[in-house]
Amino acid sequence: MKLSATRSGMFTRGAMLVASVTAGAVLATATGAQAAPHQPADRAAAAQLADQDGFTATELEQGKTLADGMAELGISEDQFARALDIALTRTIDTHGLRERLAALPASPTAQQTAEAAYPGDAEAQAAMLPVLANEKVRYTTLQNLGAQSGEQAPAVAFGWWDKTKFIVGCAAAVAGVLISFVPAGSGVRVARAVKLFKSYGAKKTAEILWRFMKGKHVGSKEREAVKAFIGISAIQKACT
Repeated sequence: MKLSATRSGMFTRGAMLVASVTAGAVLATATGAQAAPHQPADRAAAAQLADQDGFTATELEQGKTLADGMAELGISEDQFARALDIALTRTIDTHGLRERLAALPASPTAQQTAEAAYPGDAEAQAAMLPVLANEKVRYTTLQNLGAQSGEQAPAVAFGWWDKTKFIVGCAAAVAGVLISFVPAGSGVRVARAVKLFKSYGAKKTAEILWRFMKGKHVGSKEREAVKAFIGISAIQKACT
């Protein structure tokens, strides 16, 4: 008798459990709880969704602009990685930089610009050629190098300077970071970025940034590298 009662109680509880689960499933379906996530209709919802993924809505928007800038720069992920590796391991030789820049023709080529930035360093020059192939980027880079040389204002000696009418854009800002990694006013953030990028390595860093700019998932730890890159003031200013 006791065994029968026990079994009866088990069956009763089992039936209640099945009914409960079934009712829950029906309720979830009716309320849309199991439906595929939808795109938020307003900025507040978008920001909330972005925060859940580890990025603010502003950072995601800047990522889109960065992607456009990289497309304008016209380099591949591997080319970016090679240039970043040079930026992380080599420094611009500022000794004689002003003279090297002043000796450039009015319309210097990518090779001439690379040689002025990295004299005698064929590997660095080769890595930077794809970055300097874009004329707009090249002239903006020359202006940045001119500032590094100690030239505070345009000078007659720099024949190409008065030919430069370009406004610094996102692509040029990215190129500036790759060429020297010391854009004006970015000291602390650049130092943080350099430390992070060195820990990941240039190739891994490039892969992370490429995934982010293509709208793909970036791991929670990898987000630090993305935030460090877009947080550099030169990029932040030009890519917003």
